[in-house]
Amino acid sequence: MEQPAAILPLQPPKDVSIEDIEQELNKIWSSKGESVATRAATFTLVVYESLDEALLLPSPTVEAIAAQNPCRVIDLRAKREGSANDVIESQVAAYCPVTLEQRSSLVCCEYITLKAPESDFVRACSAVASLLIPSLPTFLWWQGDLDLNSLLFQKLVALSNRVIVDSRSFVNPEEDLREMHLLTTEGRQCGDLNWKRLNPWQELTAQAFDPPDRRESLQLVDRVTLDYKAGNPCQAFLFLGWLASRLGWIPVERVQNKEHDYLIDRIRFQTQTGGEVIAELAAVPLASEATQPGDLIGVRLTSSDTDANACTVLCSETTGCMRMEAMGGAQSCTIRQVAPLEQDDLDVLLAAELQRLGADHLYEETLAVVDQILKL
Repeated sequence: MEQPAAILPLQPPKDVSIEDIEQELNKIWSSKGESVATRAATFTLVVYESLDEALLLPSPTVEAIAAQNPCRVIDLRAKREGSANDVIESQVAAYCPVTLEQRSSLVCCEYITLKAPESDFVRACSAVASLLIPSLPTFLWWQGDLDLNSLLFQKLVALSNRVIVDSRSFVNPEEDLREMHLLTTEGRQCGDLNWKRLNPWQELTAQAFDPPDRRESLQLVDRVTLDYKAGNPCQAFLFLGWLASRLGWIPVERVQNKEHDYLIDRIRFQTQTGGEVIAELAAVPLASEATQPGDLIGVRLTSSDTDANACTVLCSETTGCMRMEAMGGAQSCTIRQVAPLEQDDLDVLLAAELQRLGADHLYEETLAVVDQILKL
């Protein structure tokens, strides 16, 4: 079994002026020597986040990334308040992951932390650009409110090879999903940690129609019901967009209603053969803390053709299948429970995104359908 890595501070956070950051990093390595620690990196990770009251130390997620990959992290922490003339506070540090099997010199990661009001970060982007490691990819992990009109966001995107977000935390889910689509149409490579969380749902949906006697029935599916925990509808829209993009459905109408305690979103699609598909997204109020707001909790695929072997029910292990099964119907259904993503930790999802360069065409095609739905 692989031993977890401990983090050894080669250089604890040290205050420096922003102009002296590179010089101070060079001092760290020249003082330690290659026999103790190796200066190496495979990418630069630029993190933008709102500042909490914690000390200027690497977040647990960033520490975990460093334990798996030698890299340079530039952590931009935006103050909630401040004047445009505030001095940018900056620190440098170096940390080394250490495992029990380690025999040779340590391979360590560099941390640069900048703290300032957002307006100051805009004018400091040239300094950030000078800190990127040439010839290595740069990832931007944007944790602020997504706004394509933000000058800071535009500048940081221009410096990056890939933009990573987590749509689970979108403040304006529908608007932000459309902005993600716009980014991809501009040729930007994008990743979404929330998209990764849908993998088990996508895999089980595909597996349900793998048997030869069910494969043809997939084309006869014309009713889709998606339940998600009330809050953020991004997962539900991404799953529906994925399904529609695979089956060639074109969205033509969208109606929203409040029924009982549920917000219901009904989307009508036209199929390539001229048929009609009705999808229903239901925001289900749940008190359970086992699921996060917006998490998908149930999927039901059915056909109005009584001869079709299409009925499929997927439901979260944490909520069960009661509502989906209670919908009734004469057809017998294939029922599967979806286990949570084996490793849903933020650092694991982020680490997977950091291994990817190049466009995620499936995600982009999904966003294109979601954008069509949200335009209706």
